[in-house]
Amino acid sequence: MGRSLRFTIFLGILLVLTSVAPSAGADEECGGDFSARLKCWSSELDDGSVTVTLDRALLLDGSKTQRADLIEDIEGKSDKLNVQVPADVSTGEGGTVLLLLAEQRGRLVDQSAKIDRLAQGTRKELDSLCGSTRKDLCALVGPGKSQVSGDKLITEDEVTEQHAYVVGRIGDQGDGRTRWLLPAVATVLVLLLGAFLLLVRRTRTPAPATAGQTSRSADADEPTRALRAGPARPARSGGRHRARDRGGPTRSAVVRTDLHPQGYVELDRVLYRAVWAEPGQAPPAPGSPVDVTDAQSALTDADVLHAFPPAAGRPAR
Repeated sequence: MGRSLRFTIFLGILLVLTSVAPSAGADEECGGDFSARLKCWSSELDDGSVTVTLDRALLLDGSKTQRADLIEDIEGKSDKLNVQVPADVSTGEGGTVLLLLAEQRGRLVDQSAKIDRLAQGTRKELDSLCGSTRKDLCALVGPGKSQVSGDKLITEDEVTEQHAYVVGRIGDQGDGRTRWLLPAVATVLVLLLGAFLLLVRRTRTPAPATAGQTSRSADADEPTRALRAGPARPARSGGRHRARDRGGPTRSAVVRTDLHPQGYVELDRVLYRAVWAEPGQAPPAPGSPVDVTDAQSALTDADVLHAFPPAAGRPAR
């Protein structure tokens, strides 16, 4: 793998890790069970307002004793707490408790939201919270069989209707469907770029090979020898023979790779590119003798020799 390809992949991985880092940090900031979340939010409320958007049901778990102390603490800061329940989201028992902790103007609920009722034990645990200002709301979401709709609470004027939608939460941030979007896109782009660079490397025209690097070995009676790669075509010399209808002087050579249509032939212990110039006849196999001549066609690269069947009576080299 080339140095440029390795660098590109490394850069892409670094981009992905950088993109993921903020989301992971946000989860850890106010994650854990319900008691741990309450503790985090209580601390954040000391510094300013906190908005929690429920994108899923929130369980009422964690230490019951610790939870009671934290509920009492947050109740004293409830004017800075905002709880949002988007459309079609169920609050879970923990989300319902959080909704009770906020004041009426801080409870932003969609009409189609689903408010889970409190269990009998939970309702008793919240006797102190369900005082005069929350008495009616506690009654509406108290023990019962079915969930309470957001529309019901809006009608009873216990919550404020939510007209806008948010992506993620502040305090307990991150919509699970969106926070991985950027890392996923970055990963796909890196993989595509890496595949493209690898494809470019594999499709480059290979440099002229020596006989020891040819794709096929010569026949048993024509062993391949380590040769040097020479110029594109041989220099003219006085030892050439004139061939009929071949456009110029020819010399005998040995096929070293398949001529489909171009390959390499050995001439004076040097490899040259050659093209099979006899369309009515199959190209010879590696190790076979051929006659070669300089290219005379405008359609052929001038550096490529033309290869023909050897002239009758000419001995193989």
